[in-house]
Amino acid sequence: MYVPTFNTASSILQSNLAEIDRIRFRIEDMELMPKHELWLRREAFVRTAYSSTMVENATITESELENAAKPTPGATIAKARPDVVNYGTALEFVDALSDNPVDALATIEVITRNIHFMLMSGIDRDHGKPGRYRTERNLIADDGVKVYDPPNHLDVPILMRDFAAWLRTDTETHPVYKAGLAHIHLVAIHPFVDGNGRAARLLAALLLQMSGYGFRKLLSLDAHYQRNRDAYIDALRASAGPQFTPIYESTAWLEFFTHSIVIQASNLERRLTDWRMTVASIRNAYQEQLGLKEQQTDGLIYAVRMGQLTRGDYMEITGARQATANRDLRNLVDLRLLQAHGATRARRYTPTIALEQMRLPSATQ
Repeated sequence: MYVPTFNTASSILQSNLAEIDRIRFRIEDMELMPKHELWLRREAFVRTAYSSTMVENATITESELENAAKPTPGATIAKARPDVVNYGTALEFVDALSDNPVDALATIEVITRNIHFMLMSGIDRDHGKPGRYRTERNLIADDGVKVYDPPNHLDVPILMRDFAAWLRTDTETHPVYKAGLAHIHLVAIHPFVDGNGRAARLLAALLLQMSGYGFRKLLSLDAHYQRNRDAYIDALRASAGPQFTPIYESTAWLEFFTHSIVIQASNLERRLTDWRMTVASIRNAYQEQLGLKEQQTDGLIYAVRMGQLTRGDYMEITGARQATANRDLRNLVDLRLLQAHGATRARRYTPTIALEQMRLPSATQ
């Protein structure tokens, strides 16, 4: 059976874990309107799907990511990005499984293969052999230079069986460490022809969510990995080494992994605090005094957070029909809460000076 090796006495690990627990408690204790939490969860979902794919796919740009990842119930992944669409499908699978953790652990090896199947189906004419372990050597190269030699393909099935047995039976390892160890060990075994990194990130996310460290499914670790790609890969290599061995020292990776959670959880806490301040300020200053409808308040909240609003955004956020959206937006302009720019079809609305002077937060990540 797989036996992880790492320094539990590491002061960095202990400090990171303590901070993770503190932030987790505060985030779990925050009150958010259910519909707004769904907006933010959808934003995190789309951001994660794009960011994780961007680690390997350099053709996806930051502007494409930002245009897709908006806090709305209708935030979507472009069909032109099948690898991102596939990641979204696999992430939905992980989110659903994490709500039933007992059942998931019992079949964790099958689940890992199913995750890979969803990730790779239809990509490059199924060159990645969706859901199937590799049947050939698979040297890992970076710019033509060999950087990692995974185990022989004949050893992969038994290595994965042993790994799954550890995931099912281990009850002593802290769940945050366990998720991080699962991430690096799947990468180390490299059981698939392609898509191992994405599968590893999803497996770690599943374990975090199942153990109560999912941060309300609002945390995107992948965004940190994408922004710090070189450091992410260096941390994996520092622990896994240049060639697979059954026993390797995982402390360097776990220090990076737990620090990533601290960074992203801290950012999430700030965003949620800003969001709640935005909602409270708009409600107190405008909804109650001016008698705005609930859907108009939601439109204002979105406009302030994103810096602008379109009629399409308003209809998506509120569910209002076109005629209602036109009337509501015209009313907000008449009240000088929004300012209209451009022709009717391409018209956008920005918050007025009065709103900006409240120093409400914008959409920062």
